[in-house]
Amino acid sequence: MINKVLIVLCVSIVFVLGYWAYLETQNKRHQELMRIIQEAEKNLQTIERNPNRVSHSNLASYNLQKYISDKKVFF
Repeated sequence: MINKVLIVLCVSIVFVLGYWAYLETQNKRHQELMRIIQEAEKNLQTIERNPNRVSHSNLASYNLQKYISDKKVFF
């Protein structure tokens, strides 16, 4: 009888520890994802605040159009 109780207790402890490790891993993944999102938002705000952003994006668009017209590429 005592052996059965010890087996059930050991299995329960292993299950609880495994579940705790799973939750800890999920929490770490969530924190890492939130850190990446916050860093991306910060970088996006920095890019949007750049006064030269519009002129650079227009220049890139102009260069792409010039390249396409020079190569006679049609879509």
